[in-house]
Amino acid sequence: MPGGISPGKEMVKRMTWQEIEKELERRKLPELLLSADGSRVENAADMDRRRQQIREILCREFGGYSPDFPVTTEGKVCIREENAYGGKAVREKTVLTFRTPFNAFSFSFELFLPRKEEYGKEGAPVFVYLGFTGTPADGPGEEIIDNGFALAHISYQEIVPDKNDGFANGLGRFCARNPFDSWGKLGMWAYGASRAADYLCGRPEIDSGRMAVMGHSRLGKAALWCGALDERFSLTVSNDSGGGGAALFRGKTGEHVSDLSKEGSAHWFCGNFSAYAGREEEMPFDQHFLLAMTAPRHLYVASASRDEWADPRSEFLSCAAASGAFERYGVPGLITEEGAEQGGVPLMPLHQGHIGYHMRQGTHHLGREDWKHIMEYRRKHGV
Repeated sequence: MPGGISPGKEMVKRMTWQEIEKELERRKLPELLLSADGSRVENAADMDRRRQQIREILCREFGGYSPDFPVTTEGKVCIREENAYGGKAVREKTVLTFRTPFNAFSFSFELFLPRKEEYGKEGAPVFVYLGFTGTPADGPGEEIIDNGFALAHISYQEIVPDKNDGFANGLGRFCARNPFDSWGKLGMWAYGASRAADYLCGRPEIDSGRMAVMGHSRLGKAALWCGALDERFSLTVSNDSGGGGAALFRGKTGEHVSDLSKEGSAHWFCGNFSAYAGREEEMPFDQHFLLAMTAPRHLYVASASRDEWADPRSEFLSCAAASGAFERYGVPGLITEEGAEQGGVPLMPLHQGHIGYHMRQGTHHLGREDWKHIMEYRRKHGV
């Protein structure tokens, strides 16, 4: 069966692009391609200006403003293992320090480099992966190396603790903040990934033109924020990121702003975001704005069929809604293909456009099947 679908799974007719557009119209999304002055976005120059407007909206109402003062970054290798994964890779544990005119901060991450004979003189493409544990890529680190990719694994709580601590620990102490539009912890985790990219761009073993930032669940939200703000990433990947990530809020099932505004997650966002609890239809944005910020680079969104809290249908539709931004740059966004669907979401991976998508059967999880599709997409597009 296509996509590994077991017999007996309901498969329905493919959703046409006209049907997708009808569903998006029903959800009454804010206009992505309508500038603040009321003019339509027609070309790349218009889209450049619109992206700046979208960035301002998202910083003010969603993720908060990250500090914009100058920063210098340096890494110190404290552990080096020449024969990781049975001699397939070099493993380094690096302490990364970044300094501003006012302060400094450090955290550590692990870097896994394929043997030099596995990549050319331009260096290896790398995954900058925000992970929940200290285990490389939360599991399949060796498979990533086997596929020719380097891996920078960041255990996210080394950057800032994932708890409501009044921003009193880790990167939360980095600069003064206000309760309205200062960065939340998604922004802090994203900022840490960008500082890792500073360091990786200076490593000759890394192809700085092929860096991907990736995360799962809340870290998929952080990866999307990172890729939106840091244009050095040629690919941004979210897996099961749901509300506050890839999924549209309007018309969504499962997680809503009211859920994200509770004790366990309000600190992920800027303070202004919680004002939209129960008022999603009043937001001056929806998550297709966030996805559009990666244009014209590459974006990959992965869903799971039984992840009702994230809502794969709303993740898929968000990709479709963001496609116009890519098209204004002269590149295709999401390209739907013939094939079976479940609940209006394709069962086969969609890998043709600058927006890639797949839906895996199962629940909220990042597994080998997801990594397989994501790495196939990277190889196909050379990103």
